[in-house]
Amino acid sequence: MELTSSTYTTLAGNLALVSFTVAEIFTTVFAYLARDWLKLKWFNSGFCALTLFYLYFVPESPYWLFNQKKFSQLETCLRKIATTNGRADIEWFPSFEELIKSLPVTQENAKHVTKKTRTNRRILVRLSTSGCIGFITMLLYIKISYGLAAMDSTLNPYWNIILGAVVEAIGYVSASILMITRLGRKFSLLFYALLTSLCVIVIPFVKQTHPLVTVIVSQIGKLTISGAVSVSWIYVPELFPTSMRGFANAVLVVFGRFGAILAPIIDAALGDRYIQITFYVYGALALAIVGLLFILPETRNRSFDSHHEDHDNSIASNTYTNEIIIENSTDDAPTHYKAI
Repeated sequence: MELTSSTYTTLAGNLALVSFTVAEIFTTVFAYLARDWLKLKWFNSGFCALTLFYLYFVPESPYWLFNQKKFSQLETCLRKIATTNGRADIEWFPSFEELIKSLPVTQENAKHVTKKTRTNRRILVRLSTSGCIGFITMLLYIKISYGLAAMDSTLNPYWNIILGAVVEAIGYVSASILMITRLGRKFSLLFYALLTSLCVIVIPFVKQTHPLVTVIVSQIGKLTISGAVSVSWIYVPELFPTSMRGFANAVLVVFGRFGAILAPIIDAALGDRYIQITFYVYGALALAIVGLLFILPETRNRSFDSHHEDHDNSIASNTYTNEIIIENSTDDAPTHYKAI
């Protein structure tokens, strides 16, 4: 997502998620044909190994290079991206020069320290909120997916997974469309959380008497929770400055894994007698996401480098001068800048 502009952030993020569902279908078909877990393991391992070659061609994040003040590497990276996109130097290099020249020169003082402390508190609140969102969304995702997989008498398990993957892809695509509307990230996540809560609460009322209706409601629930997962994966990184974005993603994923691990354990431990209670609890947790969203800002059309707190931190923490040289291909003489 950091390799593109804010215009294409949603597309880039959701393209990865939709690709995940395609791989899910592909793996299911191979599992049906092979019927041998060892062959399936080697098949999956082979595809995982391909990512090693992919990483060789992926450039470093321009936002990270800028944040670390590695301007020579940043210029090389941007030139490579511009060449790939068929852009001439005159279209981007002057803006790059102005960006470097505009870097502020300042010293650390009490005002900046106060701003930094305030920023750290804000980031801590956002990290805690992001962890809760990751935990709840993955808990609900696995709860609904696990419930669908348990309905073996209604649908063939292979078709169940394929149908679920298709519905999941629709959820990702719908989220991609919804996030670029006036709803933005915040209210799109709120919308999906409300619909997921409704589906989870309805399931226990129709589970025993209407199996087909249960499957339909569950698939709608999977669509909405997939949309919520998609929005959260785009929304959370945009809440943080570049220096904290990787850690914020880690918090989202780790707490999400806790939720994914906990969901089937709870179902297996409670059994059929108390399983209906979990639907109401999970429905309430989905509503909890709605409450958490009111303490977070909207980030639609917001670039990854547009965080005031990141800007303040870099001003407050850097008190030295670093001279860099950027070679402008349109000029014979190298350009010297002093970046602080």
